[in-house]
Amino acid sequence: MNATDQAASRADELYARYMGHLYGCAPCQRENYCPVGNRMRAAWKCAQSAAMQTYRARTERRQ
Repeated sequence: MNATDQAASRADELYARYMGHLYGCAPCQRENYCPVGNRMRAAWKCAQSAAMQTYRARTERRQ
């Protein structure tokens, strides 16, 4: 497994946890806000960004 795969896998894992939280969190369902949900969303977005940066760096080296 290379760095791109690891970063994408981490982003997928965080997304699944975030979705699980949203499913069970009444404040997130009603108001789209709770501190835990916000932290989980921020962590997922950060991991998603890292995966994309790794992918871009890898594909730019090939050119």
